[in-house]
Amino acid sequence: MDKKKAMIFAVILAVVGVILIQLMVSGEKKKYTDESMLTNVLIAKKNIAAGTQIDQNMLEGKKMYKDYLPKDAIRVSSLTQIIGNAPKVDIKKGDAILTSSFKAGVAGGLSSSFLSSAILPGERAITVRVDQESSVAGLIRPGDYVDILGTFDKPGTAPVRTTITMLQAVPVLAIGSQIGIGATSKEREQKSYGSITLSVTLQEAELIEFSRRKAKLIFVLRNGEDQKTEEKVPEVDFSSIFGKAGLAAMQQRRDAMNKKRIEVLK
Repeated sequence: MDKKKAMIFAVILAVVGVILIQLMVSGEKKKYTDESMLTNVLIAKKNIAAGTQIDQNMLEGKKMYKDYLPKDAIRVSSLTQIIGNAPKVDIKKGDAILTSSFKAGVAGGLSSSFLSSAILPGERAITVRVDQESSVAGLIRPGDYVDILGTFDKPGTAPVRTTITMLQAVPVLAIGSQIGIGATSKEREQKSYGSITLSVTLQEAELIEFSRRKAKLIFVLRNGEDQKTEEKVPEVDFSSIFGKAGLAAMQQRRDAMNKKRIEVLK
């Protein structure tokens, strides 16, 4: 190979090398800026000595990369699992709160005398009666988030039966008198309840109280990591059922969600 060909070959290799490096850097940058790679976990705002009952002021949320988190790190959405309980080991300021820092079963539930500590300032606890149908077959647990739906006769000269989504991403504080989810799956299976307690604003409490006296409310369980709310959720009535265009659009969204589900499970 003469010098000219060798030089051309070297230039090509250099260009390819630069492109590969750029692609690698771009991939890493995307990896660490992609919100899907982050999860919101509880960390200690200050040192917490072993045996100290935890209250909300000791904790804060922080988004951290899933790849670098211990598997038993407690998510912000599961705040009620540890309020009022005491760790068995010291927790340093800035450390993630771990299930393994508590006695077996403790991090599965909140001390009943500390329910008020799990209510954010400006919010209230309200209890609503539920049954198997309205509470996802009784599978809702403290620390979960729910959307609240109701079906009403919309006022007018000819009342129209309408279903609406009233509130989204409402945190569940308790089910029945149970504030913790129990230490084992067997204990959880034995739990049954006829009411759930929610953490809401005063205005939301008024809305729930008025609505539950007019219709049966349905509580729709959602992913604890997903508190994003949908804007302009359309009301549903008979026109939604018999309107083919609306059903077709709804099916397109369902297909897109199914595709996303498959991608997540891969």
